[in-house]
Formats: sequence, C-alpha cells, structure tokens
Amino acid sequence: MLPQMVCNLLDTLSKPPWAKPLNWDLHMTVDGEEVIPFHLHVQHDAIEPTFPFQISSFPQFNKLPPELQLRVLSFCSACTLFQVMRVSSTLRIEAAKLFWADPNTYYLVESYWLLEGGHPGDTGYDLPFLAHVQNIEVEYCDGADDKIGPLRDSIMDIQHDVVRDFWKTLKKRFPSVKKVVINQNWEPTSSRQHNKPVPPCNQILIESCPPGIDVSAFVLEQADSLANNSAVTSSATKWQRSLYQPTAAGEWRKLTSSLDHATILMPMKQFRGPVGEFQELRFAGKRLQLQRNAIGPLVLESIDRDHFDEGKSEPFPCPVARCDAHFEMAGQWTIHAAEMHSDDLNRGETFDILSRKSRGFFQLRITMLNRKQTGLNKKRRRIFEEWNDKGGKKRRELESAWIDQLENDDEWDTGREARESELWKEFSMVMDPMWCGQ
Repeated sequence: MLPQMVCNLLDTLSKPPWAKPLNWDLHMTVDGEEVIPFHLHVQHDAIEPTFPFQISSFPQFNKLPPELQLRVLSFCSACTLFQVMRVSSTLRIEAAKLFWADPNTYYLVESYWLLEGGHPGDTGYDLPFLAHVQNIEVEYCDGADDKIGPLRDSIMDIQHDVVRDFWKTLKKRFPSVKKVVINQNWEPTSSRQHNKPVPPCNQILIESCPPGIDVSAFVLEQADSLANNSAVTSSATKWQRSLYQPTAAGEWRKLTSSLDHATILMPMKQFRGPVGEFQELRFAGKRLQLQRNAIGPLVLESIDRDHFDEGKSEPFPCPVARCDAHFEMAGQWTIHAAEMHSDDLNRGETFDILSRKSRGFFQLRITMLNRKQTGLNKKRRRIFEEWNDKGGKKRRELESAWIDQLENDDEWDTGREARESELWKEFSMVMDPMWCGQ
C-alpha cells in the first residue's frame, strides 16, 4: 500500500474499545477506503432488534399522534427505516424521506461514467434506484484530469463543455441530488502543481456546480502538523484526507480531516441476456476483489484484538522481523503496522503471525472467497469455450445475440454503434485465446 493511502486504512479499521466483532463483511478499495454494498447497509445487526420486534414491544406505537410516530422514526437506523418502507403502508412515505435524506449515508458513483455521458450500458447500477439518491460521493478517477483539463504544451486547456455535461448527466441520473462530495484519492502530476488545497481540475468541476447542490471536495494532502517535520521517520504519517467546501469569496474552507459518512455501493441491475451474463461476472469479480483487499487489514486488527479485546491486556512486541517496537495499549499495533509495515501487509506476511485460532478463521474466509472465484471462473470459461468452439457455430450464435442485445436493449445502450462500444471491444478481447488474461 502506498504511504499516501495509510490514512485511509486507519480510518477504515475499527478503533478500540471495540463495540462489535471483527467485520468479516468488510469491503475495501485497494487504496484502503471502506465501501459498503447496499444489501449490507440495510441488513440488521444481530444485536439490533428488527422493526416488527420493536413494534410488538411497544403496542401503543400505532396509537401515538402522527407527529410522535415521526419523532420515533427519526431515531431509527437506516436498516430499520428501510424495513419500515416495505412493511408499513402508513409510515412508508415518511420513512422513505428519512432514509434517503440520511446525512451519514452517501452513494458512490465513478466520475468516468458521468464524464462519458452516464449511459446505461456503461454501468452495472440499477438506474431506477439512482432516482431516489440525495447524497452522492463521486470517485474522481485517474484520467478525469485529462478529460477536464488536458495539457497542451504544459498548459491546461479547460474543457468547459465536458464540465457542463458532467453536471447535466449527474442531475439527469440523480434527479433528487442535494449533496455531492468529489473524492480525489490521489495526487495530481507534477505538471499540474497548485497552491490551493483542491487540485485545479477538481476545483473547476466544483466551481461549476449548478445551484441547489451542496458540493465539497475530499482530497489527499500533507498532514497539518507533520508536513514540515523532518524528524518524522515514516512517510505514511505525512499524509491525511481533508474535506473542503468552496466559499462565496472564492476560498476553500476546511470542514474535517476525515469523512464522517458511510460510502454505499448501489445495488446492481438485473443482468439479462448474453451481455448481462458476461457483465455480471465482471461486476461480481470486482465486488469479490473488494473483500480480498480487506483480508490484510483485518489481519492487523485481529492481532490487536487477540491481545487487548474482551477485557484482555497483553502487551506484545512487534511480530515483524527486525522491528523493536513494543505495544502496551490497544490500537498501538494497528497504527504502527499500517504506517511502518505496509509493504509486509501487501505481501501478506502478517498472516503467519496470527494466533492459531484467528488463523483458522482467516483460512475459512479465504477458502470461501476462493470458492466464489472458482464459480465465476467456471462460468467465464464456459462462455470462452462456446466462443472458441471448433466448428464456429456457437460463436456465430453468441455474436449475433450480443449484437442484437446491444442494438435493441436500452439497459445496454452505450451511445455508440454495437461493434464500436467498449462492451463489445472488451468482450472480443477477453474471448481471444491470445489474450494474456486467459
């Protein structure tokens, strides 16, 4: 993991004292940011009572005045509100208002999809779901700068039409949008140096935000207290994430040094037909990789818990070879390991220093993920073999079905001719026996 990304990892891992068990459902990007699939977001914790149980233990609820019922709903969690939306015809509308307006929940969308026009075929999202979303986190992807401000002889050529179309597409796909956070989790190239906290292309994008949308930038920057401290031995400690909002005077106001909201992965569309079958494997593989990314960080947290969770207080030395650090309190190991041994984490060397009990749990987890990956590989191999069938008949049938769906199925419209779409180009490439991914 790059030193710049350690601040993300430390925000993602649970802090002591731990109120919940190790999160085996953790999904994490390669840059250390937690993302939560929608089905997990609305899933009740084992320790939290479900809505029917709450009502049965409070039979007078339905007799309360409407304003008091709404007051009770305002204290409900997202998963409870989502259940109320489905089981209570009386409270459905009010529960939905609270659910979608939750200030602690943002839904993730990639900048490249919006910059390319937000066509249905270029995403796996369930588009009707997007219409309800009010809070959006835009992942400002690598390459967005080249779309918004390409360099011509080392000078940025701002593409105002691209910026304008970005917001037009966002409002079209998210008609209920109220708040947007542009998350830039990487440094601009040296040719795009800037003296403001928000990088120039991201700044231009935010300054062009239409009225009625509250927009802010979540950026990577040097840590306030450590940026000029030459005594700091770890480059990881020199970085932090900060949230900035533009002011009316054209300046940037720092709000926080972390994101206080949960980042939710929106539910997937129904994958139908040959295009859908192939794309489902692609998106399922991405979700599976997010779970694999979390294994190493969970190992770190598990080691900390083995010594200090559930009332234990067992100081221990750093288990990494040639490191003399010693840990007397919960949380010290996790911070140290993330900042000083991120390379070891990437190589998976921390797996060997788990307790025998914890190692068994992780082996089960990895076996489960491998089993899922094997299932995806088998389905992908079946399609590959049909495409490369010796007689060519199955290939012609599959090609015809693909082109027909790309031309006629609105869910896979990419705004291009079928054979010019990225969907078809990617499929053709992956099906080629000479492709290095086979």
